[in-house]
Amino acid sequence: MELGLITIVSALHDLTSVENSHYELISSLRKDFSFRFITPEEAKNVDMPIVFVASGGTEEMFRNIYDDIPQPIVLLTDGLHNSLAASLEIQSWIKSVGGISQILHGEPEYLKRRIKVLYNLKNVSNKMRKSNIGVIGFPSSWLIASQVNYAEAKKRWGVNYKNIELGQVSDIMKTVSTDEASKIADKFIDNASGLNEPTKKDVIDAAKIYLTIKEICTKNKLDAMTLKCFDVLEKYNISGCLALSLLNDEGIVSGCEGDCQAVFSMYLAKLLTGEIPFMANPSMIDQHTNEAIFAHCTVATSMTEKYIIRNHFESLKSVGIQGEIKEGPITIFKCGGSGLDKYFLSKGEILSNLSSPNMCRTQVRVRLDKNVDYFFKNPIANHHLIIRGDHTELIKEFMDYIGCTEIE
Repeated sequence: MELGLITIVSALHDLTSVENSHYELISSLRKDFSFRFITPEEAKNVDMPIVFVASGGTEEMFRNIYDDIPQPIVLLTDGLHNSLAASLEIQSWIKSVGGISQILHGEPEYLKRRIKVLYNLKNVSNKMRKSNIGVIGFPSSWLIASQVNYAEAKKRWGVNYKNIELGQVSDIMKTVSTDEASKIADKFIDNASGLNEPTKKDVIDAAKIYLTIKEICTKNKLDAMTLKCFDVLEKYNISGCLALSLLNDEGIVSGCEGDCQAVFSMYLAKLLTGEIPFMANPSMIDQHTNEAIFAHCTVATSMTEKYIIRNHFESLKSVGIQGEIKEGPITIFKCGGSGLDKYFLSKGEILSNLSSPNMCRTQVRVRLDKNVDYFFKNPIANHHLIIRGDHTELIKEFMDYIGCTEIE
């Protein structure tokens, strides 16, 4: 990792004496990292650009170079020559103009750890900034609180949302090989613990949707996508549940109902943790036990211990998936708001898998660490994610790094 230090120092200070006084900080960085002093224009050419606030009186100087520095911005200060005071003023100004920044201040060992953590977070942020999320068929009409302002999301995250007409589904599905779909269906059936309501033809048809959506993802260079699956169901009598499950298994993050906030949350969770989440509805909540039941009709089969091929819950048509997820620690997560600037995060535990006829097919009963009153008082819309394992510390670190607000 190469650090690039953009040094700002007041003209009132003697540069040589300032450099000498910061010797301890500079020498500790040289010992642990490869680094060089750079200009603001060179910030994009190093692994980790850091603004070194070397003295007070540098606030206006920083404002003049602000646009050249990639965000989130890291401000390094050791406190000498009123540098911490200037950093606080700069930090406040950055936030006032909608920017994102963090101050690095402390002992050398602490700085070393923090720089490594921030570097890893920056890598995730950089991946997000190169990512394309497809919205196939646009969001479902009932998702009235789940819209994303694409411009705001682009500004904060760098992510590019692409609207894709459902007509592409119609065009490509006509060219899909029935033989290939049949092979995929056979494998999916063979790996299942049971085939209940659907026929083999239903599974083959669902596999055709999978092949269609996969080609759309390839054609549009998508890293993640969300499908307005109920429109597909209404037009073709085929659900998207199998398609989304298989795509998630293959690493193409795929969400339901055209929910732009939920699929972004899924993609971010995958980048941070390496785990594919289960996107689900909070279907029942018990305030006395602080438990909730989360349910949906599709889940990545790689996330399950076993799965049964069912029909789709609401329509009783086509294919749904009843997956059984291992009991144990989980993370409940959602990033939302029209600018994707707020989030909910809680540790939790899967207590059991259920099989109610009155909910979507994959159902888990979860105990949360955070108070379930959140869902009644200030929820970030409907869909939330279940991620295997406890990743709360990592996710919180990243969301704070990006400057998002935690909702409880």
